[in-house]
Amino acid sequence: MTTDQEGRRRQLAAASDPRATRTRQRIIAACRELLEAERSVTVAAVCTRAGVGRSTFYTHFATVGDVAVAAVDHLIDRLVADDIARRAAGLERGVIVRTGLTDLCRAVVQERAFFLYALSAPATEHVRERFVADLAAGLRTTVRSEIPDVAEAFERTAADFLANGAVGALLDWLAEPAGRTESDMIDFLSELLPRWLITGRVN
Repeated sequence: MTTDQEGRRRQLAAASDPRATRTRQRIIAACRELLEAERSVTVAAVCTRAGVGRSTFYTHFATVGDVAVAAVDHLIDRLVADDIARRAAGLERGVIVRTGLTDLCRAVVQERAFFLYALSAPATEHVRERFVADLAAGLRTTVRSEIPDVAEAFERTAADFLANGAVGALLDWLAEPAGRTESDMIDFLSELLPRWLITGRVN
């Protein structure tokens, strides 16, 4: 059940009010800086870094983990928008897929502080779950655009499968690179993707 406070937070997150947007961005940036500096990340520390009061923090977020979720949401929204724009421009499928994977890997590196935080704190497992859910939602759009007449069951299963696999591989890479470079990961994921994403045909 959604509380009044949770409903208010969702409204603020979706609102176009520039002041609310700037406040959320300051809180997210402060949290990222603390994580990157490997300092204790508490609500009090984030508030001090962002220059906001605790009441302001709780107006926008319930926990520090929710700040990480907001960062992930923003990341995926940007990636999906870019993917849609590339498809609308009529680029070759292989180029679209390769560019999308490159952007995904670079975005994960950009927000590595939040993802490593999620991996290290059991209570923040929902950050990973949100990453998977957001990516799967974006991939459903991709599957529909590539194979318009595909069955909904296939669309959903394919998107969930791809999202879980990609997120698992990328988070493992962040936690233990094992000599794998960003370029390696892009190559590996490209090879592992199903061919129908390139051909637009399912056997």
